[in-house]
Amino acid sequence: MEKIAIVKIESQNIKLSLIDVAPNGYYNLFDEVVENVKIGASIEQSGLIKPNIISEALTVLKLFRKICDANNVYKISCVAESFIRVAKNQKSFFDEIYNNTGFNFYLYNSEEEIKVVYKGITNLIDVSKAVGVYVAPNQTHIMQFNRRTIVNLQTIDYGYLNLSDKYADILDPEQKADKMVKDIEFALKNNELINSIEPETTFIGAGVVFENLGKLSRKVSKYPLSIENNYIVTAESFNAVYEITKSLDLDKTKKIKGISEDRADTIASGFAIVKAIMESCKMPNLSVCNNAFDEGVIVQALPVDGNERVMPIDMLSASLESIRTFYDRELSNTANVYNLAIMLFKQLKVIHKLPRAYIKPLRIAASMYNCGTRISFDNYENNSFEIIVNSKIAGASQKEILLAAFACKAQNLENLTLAEWMRYKDILTDEDLDAVRKLGVLIKLACAMDKSRMGNITDITCDILGDSIIMKTIVKADASFDIIQAQKCMPDFKKVFKKVLQVI
Repeated sequence: MEKIAIVKIESQNIKLSLIDVAPNGYYNLFDEVVENVKIGASIEQSGLIKPNIISEALTVLKLFRKICDANNVYKISCVAESFIRVAKNQKSFFDEIYNNTGFNFYLYNSEEEIKVVYKGITNLIDVSKAVGVYVAPNQTHIMQFNRRTIVNLQTIDYGYLNLSDKYADILDPEQKADKMVKDIEFALKNNELINSIEPETTFIGAGVVFENLGKLSRKVSKYPLSIENNYIVTAESFNAVYEITKSLDLDKTKKIKGISEDRADTIASGFAIVKAIMESCKMPNLSVCNNAFDEGVIVQALPVDGNERVMPIDMLSASLESIRTFYDRELSNTANVYNLAIMLFKQLKVIHKLPRAYIKPLRIAASMYNCGTRISFDNYENNSFEIIVNSKIAGASQKEILLAAFACKAQNLENLTLAEWMRYKDILTDEDLDAVRKLGVLIKLACAMDKSRMGNITDITCDILGDSIIMKTIVKADASFDIIQAQKCMPDFKKVFKKVLQVI
């Protein structure tokens, strides 16, 4: 296992990320330190990085060097966002950093920054054709991509920082918001990319503006999940958030829970940009991509063989394999249970009658069927729920992740209570409840079929005879113990599928 560090200079922060990288190229963020240093604001005011800001940055970076040394991290990637390019003393700033810390920073240009964001999006959200919007401090990038290739790109010279500063003298928040929206709408007028967008296009928003929008949208709509990535903001939800925030003055904006006070004035400018783009593109909704820039930077910092590994065609498989790499215990039988669960789903299609929409939830739940044992073996099926909904799972919708968590919980049918299910009534349906019960029993049966953890059962064939199912196992060694354990699942199987199970 290799350790790497990433030091990143952002407009308002300096961030240290510590990452474990496995030999197979999968990675896991195990620690992060973020310190507030307002370099961007300093440049906006004077065109220079001021001496007091340079001093603050050096203090933070010296501390980061000590943390890296204490954790035996010697491969360190140092990058800075493109906003620093406008600073007249950028070269002396980076020279002073290098002389004091040994950190050699790479300064992105605008084009490279877009590619980093794009790489982050395509590692976090499974979509082959979409329009991505990234609101940076001083620019907004709109990218159209298809099959992992950017086919069109437009940049607007307004970001959440410079747009806010342009109207800093206007005290009335609603008047300010209206003027900012009109500025962006004018910049988008006759825009080639905007005018070429087809109906039913998928829209993805990346960057701190959309992350803040997701947080507020979930709060306003009382959304029951705290998952940030791939959260869908509808036009109706956005308008509700926009109408609330556009009338707030700076002091009230600072009091919004979950939103940073460092530049609370940029909330209004960021949302004004989103407002103009959503209306110009006639967006019905958009998906929030969380930490797209950070994800892209991490991917670039990985070894070459790892870079190929983390951008697979099947994003969900890679995401689950990464989780298993770092959290499965020695001699794990997760792969055996996963394969058996998929076999059972296919063999019993005639009786479970579940559509393909439930395959991803099954894959997630089967791959993480015993993740609750990390907390406690006692009722680990119940513990698994919180782990799954709080895991970083890419390539699946939030509903699919929630269904997987319930399916894992349903390995013990007594865990499914109507009171808990009703918490998610705006996301899930009655059909989903029937489905997770069936998926839970299939996973429980798959687990029982490998109770010896030796992979003795390699295949299954099923004969459906009236009210009975005879399940014939194909084995590579004596599987009598596993078959006995599987037969113990008969009561739950009969309760859910209304069939008597016989395993031979």
